Amino acid sequence: MDVADKQDNYTKNLLNKATLLYQARSLEEAMIVTQEAKNLCALNGDNQGVITSNLLLASIYDTSGRYNGDRKKMREAQTFIQAAAILVDPNIPRQQLSVELAQTRAYLSEKSSETAERYLKKLLTHSQEVQETDFQIHALIGLSQNTTHQNEFDKALSYAEKAKTLLGDDKVRRADALVSTVYNQLSQIYFKQQEYDTMLTCSEKVLQISSKSGDVEKEINALKNIAIYHAAKSNYKKAMQYFLDSMDKSKNINYRYHTGQCLINIATIYANLYNHEDAISRYQMVLENYSDIISKNTRIVIYNNLGNIYYFSDRLTQATNYFEKANNLALQRNYNEMIILSLANLSRAYIGKGKLDLAEKKAKMAEDLMQNQGDINGRQINLLNLGHIYYLQKDFNKAMLFTSKGITAASRMKDETNEVQGYQLMSKIYQLQGDFKTALDYQLVYSKAQDKFSKEQRNRQIIDLEIKNAIKEKQKKIEQLTRENEYQALLLKQNEQIAEQNALLLAANEELRQFAYVASHDLKEPIRMIGSYTQLIERKHQHQFTEDSQSYFTYVKEGVIRMNDLLDALLKYTTISKTEDNFEKVSLVNIVEVAVINLRVSVDENNAVINCHELPEIMSIRSLLIQLFQNLISNAIKFKKPETNPEITISSEITKDEVIIKISDDGIGINPEYQERIFIIFQRLHTRDEYKGTGIGLAICHKIVQRIGGRIWVESEVGKGANFFIALPR
Repeated sequence: MDVADKQDNYTKNLLNKATLLYQARSLEEAMIVTQEAKNLCALNGDNQGVITSNLLLASIYDTSGRYNGDRKKMREAQTFIQAAAILVDPNIPRQQLSVELAQTRAYLSEKSSETAERYLKKLLTHSQEVQETDFQIHALIGLSQNTTHQNEFDKALSYAEKAKTLLGDDKVRRADALVSTVYNQLSQIYFKQQEYDTMLTCSEKVLQISSKSGDVEKEINALKNIAIYHAAKSNYKKAMQYFLDSMDKSKNINYRYHTGQCLINIATIYANLYNHEDAISRYQMVLENYSDIISKNTRIVIYNNLGNIYYFSDRLTQATNYFEKANNLALQRNYNEMIILSLANLSRAYIGKGKLDLAEKKAKMAEDLMQNQGDINGRQINLLNLGHIYYLQKDFNKAMLFTSKGITAASRMKDETNEVQGYQLMSKIYQLQGDFKTALDYQLVYSKAQDKFSKEQRNRQIIDLEIKNAIKEKQKKIEQLTRENEYQALLLKQNEQIAEQNALLLAANEELRQFAYVASHDLKEPIRMIGSYTQLIERKHQHQFTEDSQSYFTYVKEGVIRMNDLLDALLKYTTISKTEDNFEKVSLVNIVEVAVINLRVSVDENNAVINCHELPEIMSIRSLLIQLFQNLISNAIKFKKPETNPEITISSEITKDEVIIKISDDGIGINPEYQERIFIIFQRLHTRDEYKGTGIGLAICHKIVQRIGGRIWVESEVGKGANFFIALPR
């Protein structure tokens, strides 16, 4: 595999890693890795890689903005899409389609419905023309999402069903992410249509796929939808379990919008279980901590729900305040359904406070708005309100008329609470008219319904206690597990930090390797040119040189030689960790013999004596060991005492786990204060005039020993030679 292939594989691995991090919604990590991949792709002239990186960065920014309601981040996503669009090759359809898909997703996030629809239809047409089925599916799902936002559910379902059909239109197995995208959208539509059984089937399929593939956003959406199914079936215990699981996962990825939605659903469950205080605290938590995320329409619903909780717990002043807030905001938003409901609730609260004029005024305002609206939520409340007002005003005919209508509407809308209250009111009306028999009949119906209601209330309160106990037990287990595994958790954290550092180190090493590649090729070429033309000039004009000119040319030639030596040494240093040679059984005696043969000229010129005692066989990398011994022997010869013949002795000692090799010389020695510095790259203890060299030799030795899993150190005194020790695994 050549250098270009290795670079290509490295950037592909980086992009795969970034994609997995994004899928797990580790957005900050994904951003760092993607940016690094983008830089490397740009450096290598990999246009496809740069396009992919830009589109992934666009997704990261868009998702982060969507999670936190940060429109600025969403707009930043557009800059990456535009950067990708500039690089698109018109002859590669998938590049163009990828950019178009990213653009449609950005418009969907911004809720720019008309623009999104225009781009989605363009994407669908383009993908059909070039027969790219995956992109057709994405376009159809986008159109389905867009029409869902506009409450056109039949149209949305039609688009999603077409996408589902395309999943199996050929023999190619679709990616899990694409399949879960289709079923996730289907589940959202069925939720909106309140087709909960079908929604459950789709959501369970999404949960199965996303849990396996690590697509955390779809997983938490599936958990939420399954929770909604159980809540709709009044299985509050299971619903709470799924909501809590979904909320915990959304907190882990900082998906604030989803966390807020889960809190609202959890508060509503508490309200249905008559746990008013926990319901209030969850709603208040949403208003205080997620007000920047939730829509104003959602805020209206929360105000209304809080008003209902306070009303049914006989705190009428607080109830009135929240119903007023809901009404005022609904009027600002022109949210007709909630205007009517809040007016009906205000009327009911004013009746409780004895303010009949205000109650009648709000009820009649609601009645006017409800003309031709059908069974809109609030009609049954308002009819009963009017019945109650006329009852208090002693207008019994009107009281009976409106109360009867209210009971019928409540029964039709399956609102048992208001139906029961209607029976009680009818009993009171007949009692005041002196019709005790009819009053008794209604009282019996009321009592029977009230008994059923009270029994249901007790059952729900028991469920609430079970939920509280389950949460408490779960918390205890978590705390116990945390205590028991505190040390392991600390180790895990340290390992994660080490892994992160290793990733950064890997990136730094890769940059250094690329630099070495440039140095060994691009930089050496101009150096060779300087050397060649210097020699040509010297040969052609040598007879014209003065003594100074000749000296200058000598400096230039020596500089060229030194630069070549330095680049060669640097290349060796940076490629040590990249060697693909395998560990094998090697004889250290043979290694030393080969190293000495390679150094024969230097050994003969300096009359060096090399004594090699018996050395063992070990498992290691042959090529690196030869380089290691060659450098150490060469170093010992270079730093000999003046006017002496160097003597070098190589011996070994075998311990339980290691082979310790000792290379001794009788040279000039090393000052103890410099003995750690000598293994650092480019460190020199002597001037170039005293001893030639690059300052890389011992750094290479240190890196080789690290690569083969050993240790290296030196013991020496100035003037008394040096003892280098290498400890290698047996």
